[in-house]
Amino acid sequence: MAVAQTIMSNAEADLSPNARLKLGADLDANSPPSAVFDISPETALHLLCTNVERLAAFFAENPAGTDEVNSHCSTPLDVDEGQDGALEIESVGLHVKGEGETVDPARATGEAIQMAILAKKFLSKKIPPISLRDYLLRLHKYCPMSTAVYLATSVYISKMTLVENVLRVSPKNMHRLVLAGVWVASKALEDLSYAHSRVAKVGGVSELELSKLEISFCFLVDFELRVDERILMDEALRPQSDLR
Repeated sequence: MAVAQTIMSNAEADLSPNARLKLGADLDANSPPSAVFDISPETALHLLCTNVERLAAFFAENPAGTDEVNSHCSTPLDVDEGQDGALEIESVGLHVKGEGETVDPARATGEAIQMAILAKKFLSKKIPPISLRDYLLRLHKYCPMSTAVYLATSVYISKMTLVENVLRVSPKNMHRLVLAGVWVASKALEDLSYAHSRVAKVGGVSELELSKLEISFCFLVDFELRVDERILMDEALRPQSDLR
């Protein structure tokens, strides 16, 4: 029986603990990488939601610094009206490191500061009035994406938080993070994409803000957007394992 027949495929299904355990039993590290595409887009969406919420809970239990000061975002996302104030983002020059390049401590410090500034661009002044799950379901209803797009978004966010340590997920930034991530992943992985204006309206931000979030997200993930079957498979299994 195909994996797709044994895991959830309904967009309204809830990834309860029992459901997550069932997914882990059907899809594990011994599954061929290509099996990741037997996961429905709806289930991949829920896996993305689960991973981001787990990251937020992890960072809430392990606070550090003052990541939520000086929020540059205007109001919480209002997905009903599709409007949000434009972000005031200062122009910064970021250097993308080359392979084998010697690291300059002074430049590395400057880039760390720039990354911190970019990370704050995703913060809302208040926690958005819609849950992350409902927000993602709204995105999927009006701008449905593929399994690869949702899992790649999870890969990007995991990388910038757990590997690069340039951002900490919180209830105040997770909505804009997934919006930017899904938009970036769709452009990187799909031949066709939705109109910029449509994604902005569905996401509850202005077109200008979506553009700035997109650029900031790309810098935070260091423009490393390529993913393969194995990477996506590992990310699909991440909710079954400890954060690392």
